[in-house]
Amino acid sequence: MSWREPVVESVRVLGLFVRARILIAVIQMILFAIGFAFARVPLWPLIAIAGGLSSFIPRIGILVPLVLVAVADLFGGVDLMHWTYAFGVWFVILLFDEFFLTPRLLSKPLGLRPLPVFLVLIAGSFFFGPIGFVLAVPVLAIAAVFWRYFRDRRVQ
Repeated sequence: MSWREPVVESVRVLGLFVRARILIAVIQMILFAIGFAFARVPLWPLIAIAGGLSSFIPRIGILVPLVLVAVADLFGGVDLMHWTYAFGVWFVILLFDEFFLTPRLLSKPLGLRPLPVFLVLIAGSFFFGPIGFVLAVPVLAIAAVFWRYFRDRRVQ
């Protein structure tokens, strides 16, 4: 076994992570576009694009489309009922993303379980702030690759 194996595997895992985040952003953008169009939000295509792009910022990026919808509805002269529909769309997409989409697309390809990811996200944000929150999952995935490499190496 060579030292290159875990490095190559780490690059592969990082590629899977980036691909999954891009796929999540595209799916969120499509869902925001469909939902906000049905809710008759002014400027819904721009808000959907901003919502998809902002999804790269964990936990904070999901609030961007909600704020943009509130501003667009405020200046667009839309009544409170339309804003309530838009909030409902945003909330459903949030639930779908947090409980179904992201765990499915990130956990299996990266080989991570939800509890360690949760603990690492808390520790990363506590010790390193927003940067730690963004980098926590990729660092955990790379650490898991090296852990498996050294564990398998010791067994042989």
